[in-house]
Amino acid sequence: MRASEPNGGSAIFRRSTPAGVFRTTIRAAFAAMALPVLAVELPPPDRLESEAGVPAQTVEVVEPHTSSPGHELRVSYRGFGMAGLLSRLFGERWKAPGTEVVFFARDGYRSSTDSGRFLAASAWLAFGRADGKPFTVDNPSQHESDVALGPYYLIWDNLHDPVARAQGTYGWPYQVVRIDLATPADYAAARPQDADPAATEGFEHAKNYCLTCHRVAGIGGEKFPADLREISRPLGDEALKSWIIEPQKMRPGTAMPPLDALLPETERNRIADAIIRYLRAPAMDITRP
Repeated sequence: MRASEPNGGSAIFRRSTPAGVFRTTIRAAFAAMALPVLAVELPPPDRLESEAGVPAQTVEVVEPHTSSPGHELRVSYRGFGMAGLLSRLFGERWKAPGTEVVFFARDGYRSSTDSGRFLAASAWLAFGRADGKPFTVDNPSQHESDVALGPYYLIWDNLHDPVARAQGTYGWPYQVVRIDLATPADYAAARPQDADPAATEGFEHAKNYCLTCHRVAGIGGEKFPADLREISRPLGDEALKSWIIEPQKMRPGTAMPPLDALLPETERNRIADAIIRYLRAPAMDITRP
């Protein structure tokens, strides 16, 4: 599962810059914890464990990429508990209402989760398998096999948490190299200009399903440079809906995954319609007084 350019705001939307300029080491972050650290590029697991002081744990989960209803594959991973790790990296600021924890993958995929989820559910930043087997996974939805998961892979307790079980592979980013924090203000330029409830709902769905790889107004994943509103404009609503729901029908072999296949068809259609309503809505003009 993979899923954009600076908006002039916080570090969350900045592209990676040379290590000497952008990189924030864990030790430096701790030494200046009173400062507003908003982005941390992750060191190797041994350094992260020693510098963050968060012990590694062994955790068993249902691997969502390779499991299906009635055919579950359980895998034990080694990883760091996310709640404790976030507190060590960002102090208490990550718990502020409305804050999102954002994970950037090596290829620019972006996965964001409301920080409250890490308080209500168990999650870990995994760095290897407990059985010593290769730290890889097959990803059938994107026609990939033996995909490297490292350096880090976010996993959830989907054995005991029905919410985590229902989300499938969503919220399970791999090849994670950076963790950022985002606030509602960071999304201002991407929000719809009008108060159309359908467009507003579509924006929230677009954050979950589209802005992982794509961008709107410079906000989103770092995989594709073009603005999603612009590239979708020439498409009619039906063609765009097909791209959102079943991209394989539009371009066989595409790496773009289908819209959450675990949802009922009626719900998938409703979400796709809301996303289209958002993409067709006027963009927010943040330059106006």
